[in-house]
Amino acid sequence: MDKPVLGVLGGVGPLATAYFMELVIKKTPAERDQDNIPMIVFNDPQIPDRTSYILDRNNPDPLPEMERVVLWLENAGADYIAIPCNTAHFFYEQISDAASIPVLNIMRETTTHIVETYGAHATIGLLATDGTVASGVFQSYLSDAGLSVVTPSAKDQADIVMPLIYERIKRNLPYDPAAFLDLARRMHEDGCDAVIVGCTELSVVYQDLANKPSYLIDSMDVLAGRCVQYYLEHHRH
Repeated sequence: MDKPVLGVLGGVGPLATAYFMELVIKKTPAERDQDNIPMIVFNDPQIPDRTSYILDRNNPDPLPEMERVVLWLENAGADYIAIPCNTAHFFYEQISDAASIPVLNIMRETTTHIVETYGAHATIGLLATDGTVASGVFQSYLSDAGLSVVTPSAKDQADIVMPLIYERIKRNLPYDPAAFLDLARRMHEDGCDAVIVGCTELSVVYQDLANKPSYLIDSMDVLAGRCVQYYLEHHRH
């Protein structure tokens, strides 16, 4: 088989994983089936909720199961790994240490993309889970690159962001993107040069939009592009 094989730690959440696979395929320059990237996907929705654990360490720890999936992917033949879940990157160092193959980092790749696009002194909005926001991990990548970071108000986070993720997307229910788009627009108008779609459930919403505002940067879209780039850089016959 042509190398390298992409391993996907999926199921966090399941629908986001399906969208991620589709993004990788659509971003791959191909003239035939055989030009596409070999993928091994472990779509494991039994991994405990990342936000629940970050906010309350008495809840089940998702790390052991994520480490198990990473090792399974590696043993199955993956040459590099992607995790289409921003909140899971709270555990990135431990997951990366558990693997002997590269694990791409959605937060680092998104930060690099933003600096390349907007410069190192831009102001960036972040739309993400309570777990991602509370952990401060994404903010650290951005601020370390010289970027200023803005998160939604507590009310917008509680009334718009979290319900869309946990009450609609994760429950496989229909959703209306209007409030999400309005929040992103307000953040942009209030001074954010760009607004990161920093949760892969929100990426599902973003990818379904007929008209995507230019100031929205989808982290899952960036990660999929980086997976393709990595493949093309390391591809061998």
